[in-house]
Amino acid sequence: MQTKFKKLLIPVMVIIIVFLIFLNVFFNNRGIYILPGDSVEQMYQFYLGGWERFHSGTLSQFEWSLGVGGNVMAYVYYFLTSPFFYVTLLFPRELIKYLFLNLNMLKIILLFLTTYYWTGKITRNIRSRLIACFSITFSGWMFFYFAYNMFLDAFLFYPLILGFVELYLKKTKIVPLVLGIGVLGIINYYFLYMFVPFLCLYALIRYIAINRNYLLWKNVIIEALKFIGYVLLGIGISAVILVPCAYLIINSSRFTGSDIQIFDTIGVHELIYFISTIFTPVFDRFNASYYIPEYTHDFIGWGGGCSLFALIITPLLLPLLFCVKDKLKRNSHFAGYLLLGFTLIFQYLWYLLQRSVDTRWTYMFLFLGALSMIEINDELEAGLIEKRKLLYSGLFSILCIMGFVINMYLHHYWPGKQLIEVGFVSLLEITYLMLYLFYFQLKNRKSWLLILVLALEALASGKIFVAYNYAIDHTYFEQPEQTTDAINYIKSIDKGYYRVLYGSESYQIPGAPGAFVITTPNEPFSKNYPGFSFYNTVYNVETDDFYDRSRSNWFVSEAMGRNKVYNLMSAKYWITYDFETQIPDRYEYLYHDEAGFTIYKNPYFIELGKTYENTINKDYFKTLPVFIQDQIMQDYLVTEQSNNIEYVLNDNFSHIGQLPDEDHRELKLDEPLSNGNLYLVNYGVSEITLSLYNGNELIKSQAYSQYNYVDIYIEESQKIDRIVVEGVNNSGVAAFMDVYFEPDDGSYDQWYQQTQKEKFENVTFKRDFISADISLSDERYLFTSIPYDKGWKVFVNGEEISYEKVNLGFIGFELTRGDYHIEFKYEIPYLKVGFGISLGSLVILILISVKKNMFRKS
Repeated sequence: MQTKFKKLLIPVMVIIIVFLIFLNVFFNNRGIYILPGDSVEQMYQFYLGGWERFHSGTLSQFEWSLGVGGNVMAYVYYFLTSPFFYVTLLFPRELIKYLFLNLNMLKIILLFLTTYYWTGKITRNIRSRLIACFSITFSGWMFFYFAYNMFLDAFLFYPLILGFVELYLKKTKIVPLVLGIGVLGIINYYFLYMFVPFLCLYALIRYIAINRNYLLWKNVIIEALKFIGYVLLGIGISAVILVPCAYLIINSSRFTGSDIQIFDTIGVHELIYFISTIFTPVFDRFNASYYIPEYTHDFIGWGGGCSLFALIITPLLLPLLFCVKDKLKRNSHFAGYLLLGFTLIFQYLWYLLQRSVDTRWTYMFLFLGALSMIEINDELEAGLIEKRKLLYSGLFSILCIMGFVINMYLHHYWPGKQLIEVGFVSLLEITYLMLYLFYFQLKNRKSWLLILVLALEALASGKIFVAYNYAIDHTYFEQPEQTTDAINYIKSIDKGYYRVLYGSESYQIPGAPGAFVITTPNEPFSKNYPGFSFYNTVYNVETDDFYDRSRSNWFVSEAMGRNKVYNLMSAKYWITYDFETQIPDRYEYLYHDEAGFTIYKNPYFIELGKTYENTINKDYFKTLPVFIQDQIMQDYLVTEQSNNIEYVLNDNFSHIGQLPDEDHRELKLDEPLSNGNLYLVNYGVSEITLSLYNGNELIKSQAYSQYNYVDIYIEESQKIDRIVVEGVNNSGVAAFMDVYFEPDDGSYDQWYQQTQKEKFENVTFKRDFISADISLSDERYLFTSIPYDKGWKVFVNGEEISYEKVNLGFIGFELTRGDYHIEFKYEIPYLKVGFGISLGSLVILILISVKKNMFRKS
């Protein structure tokens, strides 16, 4: 009974530490700890959207809220394969914001326990195990990536799998190892990709240590090949997720190119920066070191690089690796550090490890350091390492801390307040160093003293992180804009095929320097409706040509104006809570409720697509300005098969002048403009404010944050004779802005009526299945606003036909005169292949396991 009670003390202690770290969040922000940036724009949005899909039963293989649509595998590890996400399904949607912190706290506790399990397979020394557990669980790496749910999901599995490696090496138990790798690959294939190289390095180090008395190169090679085979078997089990995801990302920007050259290295300054992160906990999650700010150096990884901090006991003990008496362990650990150090120096190796030049892979130092400290502490307690050498190491660590502080002061990296704060934390770190030194100098070392110091430092490290990384104020989540009432209303009255536009609203968070945008690019996903925007690094790259015209990276925002294009893309509704001045042209009022939602309906709605008589060559089309492209697409189908390189726009579309390349641009008009669309080409200057005047009277003013061109509607009652544009050109090239005008003379109404003569009828929309009828009086090219994806199959009157990519990323095909019933069916590419590989791998694992058991019995 007493032994069981002692075992419970460790998890209880960790629970208390974690609770105390975030205690003030419960009092000051009602238990909400969602950080600005990806934490709210991706993690929170994806959890909300996943919850919506499961509770409404609308989870599908094709995800219509990924921009204009894409494979659901793009989102898979954000929520679908996260075991923690499924906990949220047990609670109401409005509680997810509170669950975020609680689930991440649970992950920290589980990380400690899985590390405790792993270290128990290496040593029986409870103090060595605790040093390793605390150094990993409350490390700078863990806090630096605290905002990324899916990172922590995978990270807590790492020590568990390392423990399974120990079982395999010592007892030849393969099932836990293979299944552990398989589960990790399903939960987060990206982190499996990063982990496998380190897993093999770790297994080699441990194999040498365990089999030291009968090492033969032949045996090492044979065992290495067997281990790699079991790793591949584990990867095979995860193939149901891995294969379809690999197909999806193989053409993404992570794989198609990088500016990093093979022999590019980090400089001495960057190396010193990383070393400085060993001595200080994480202050600002966007800057890993406060000793040497990231803005002072050319390259240290995204967001300031990853912190190498693993409690101050790490720089105290690790230098003693030179003093370890066990030469085999010492040399194998040094070989591991040399390999990781070589990787750190050459940036291209970062890219190979994680398909980016971030520093997420540096957790490898963390686990190797934990292993090294276990060996060092074991020898310290056995009296194999002289205590005076520990004193030298402690003095060296103190000198390093003081040197970094002096360097801060001399270079004036931070204002006085931050310098005082970092100085105080540095003194705290030195105090902890002294306490550790005191502990190790004792003849009769008490475990409770070590635990106390480790716990206090872990608590301080967590508190520093929380103090410097403010969560979004709870009042943000209480805004009516967060609710799904407007979307629910649309879904209740319309089961068809359509997309929704929204007004770009913003909210001033108390204490924040600026307004926080309510409707993030992932709002369509979070509220489960087909829209036009997304923010994600993986998506359907087949639509890249369409997206590239309005974004800079993995961030596609809904553009203001551009109604002609949105009409082609089946935009039917526009929702706003506040921004009545941004109502798209001619949209008709539909609904308003007490909460403030207003919905407008598009009178020019084109369901599913339209027919074309003329085509234009894609390569030629892409050489034209984007705003011209958008006009051409109304009457010409863009296709690679076309040989046509000529087009005719509406006669009333005219060029009225050009604005100079200045921060303040003005264009005075000879004749005033009225009743029509004004187009302003702004490539190179995405952040502008467009103001329209009649004399000195301001008629309209609108701020834009979008690429290539902006447009604004001038009503019949308005007269414009002066155009003013404010915006700084940071593009590095001259940006002269051309201005065009298209009067509203009824020609677009005529065009729309023409499209309705041969339109899709009886449209049925079930996410992965769409059907429609159409009657053609002549041979026509059919355009659909269904994104081109090789998972789609198209059936015309029951027979499957081939289709092509048209209008820069959508499904199109040609039909002759006649009546047709058309069906579109979607299936995730290679999902069945992945499932087959997973099933086959499981069968192989079972057969191997049965054979081994039979061999043992015989």
